[in-house]
Amino acid sequence: MPMEQNTINHRVSELDRHLVEFAQLLRTVGLKVSPSEISDATEGLTLIGLVDRANVEAVLRATLVKDVQHSQAFEEAFRAYFATPEQIQAWQKAVEQKTTKWDEQIESTRKDLRFQDNELEITDEQRAVYASLREKDKQRLRDFLERSSQGTRSGIPVDHSYQPMVERALRGSLEYWRKKLNEEDEPILSPGSTDGVLSEVERALREREAEVLSRDLKKISAEEWPEVIRLIRRLSQRLASQVTRRYRAARRRGGLDMRSTLRRNLRYGGVLVERSYRSRRKGRLKIILLCDISGSMLKYTEFIWQFVYGLASAVNGMKNFAFGETLIPLTGKFKKGQTFEEMVKEALNVSGKEWGGGTNLGKALEALQKNFPAFLSKQTLLLIVSDAQTLEPDKAATLLGEIRRHVRQVLWLNTLPERRWLETPHVKAFLPFCEMYECYTLGHLTQILSKQI
Repeated sequence: MPMEQNTINHRVSELDRHLVEFAQLLRTVGLKVSPSEISDATEGLTLIGLVDRANVEAVLRATLVKDVQHSQAFEEAFRAYFATPEQIQAWQKAVEQKTTKWDEQIESTRKDLRFQDNELEITDEQRAVYASLREKDKQRLRDFLERSSQGTRSGIPVDHSYQPMVERALRGSLEYWRKKLNEEDEPILSPGSTDGVLSEVERALREREAEVLSRDLKKISAEEWPEVIRLIRRLSQRLASQVTRRYRAARRRGGLDMRSTLRRNLRYGGVLVERSYRSRRKGRLKIILLCDISGSMLKYTEFIWQFVYGLASAVNGMKNFAFGETLIPLTGKFKKGQTFEEMVKEALNVSGKEWGGGTNLGKALEALQKNFPAFLSKQTLLLIVSDAQTLEPDKAATLLGEIRRHVRQVLWLNTLPERRWLETPHVKAFLPFCEMYECYTLGHLTQILSKQI
């Protein structure tokens, strides 16, 4: 009997260890798991046993996952943690090889990226971008550093005090190449975790995210909605943090204007001798979001509105409108946990049967111009979400042209693929007054806003 009891205790101890490790993995990928929940999971597994994998997964999901938006992270973590020892070993070997290759790439750049024999202060990610360039592009950067190191000002050689300026120029160039390489190839990412299981989970979640980004929004099911909303919020917050302040040239010193500096120093062979500065322009970007709520547009509109609403922290005075047959102000109407459709219905105070009528962009633009003229300024970005199917298209085009003269920019997010625009006769009338982009996936939306805002 004592031997049997020891065996049972050993099994419980092993179970506790694995559950603690699994809970830590879940915490690493974003779930909040408390000690009491681990205890509940232990009790549940003790009751049902460990023979049936599906039952084990069901118990762990029921006790450790509190929010449906974390379901995908849990699924990938469970799959990876409870994989075969051979598979885990293969993942560990792969991540070690990736880490070794990364370290070798970073080390190989230290000899090239120097200013007057001093190592430059740039990140490992920036060094990885340099290592990924073609040889001729690397040579251009090396030539720039050599010219900068040997440059003179008024006949006197430049000294180490110019290194910060050279570093800024190099970082700007490497950032340009990072974006270009990410558009053409796989993103340049650091190895991340050195743990094979965690690395596999992170890889799988990146692939799931990429798949969602490329999927037509109308094909996203109701079951996937919570996870997609989480992704939208994360993307919009990331974009909000990247919204740059606008600058204008100034005599007094403010931030360094790198573009003007490089232009002024072309006559010195690229050596950074003279500096230009800039000061912050008064007034931040304002956004007017105008969403088509016709029946065919509702799902697209809800996703896009959720995304752009997440930018509110980065813009001043964002105004939200919907339009069907009339203009519907929505600013201040959003409530936590409320869907876009519920918000619009509440604003209209109509029943579900009356939802999704015709579309008249002309009437909406006329009301916007008449009732909210103060919103239309040179700091304003007018963002229209519509498939361009509207009544009175000539009137709408004329009004759009008038509004375009008063705002900074008009972006039109068209949920029809560009190849179908020729099938829509009204599109041609709107094109002279806006920049129109196909936008029926989250990937489209992210790329458009990151370039334009």
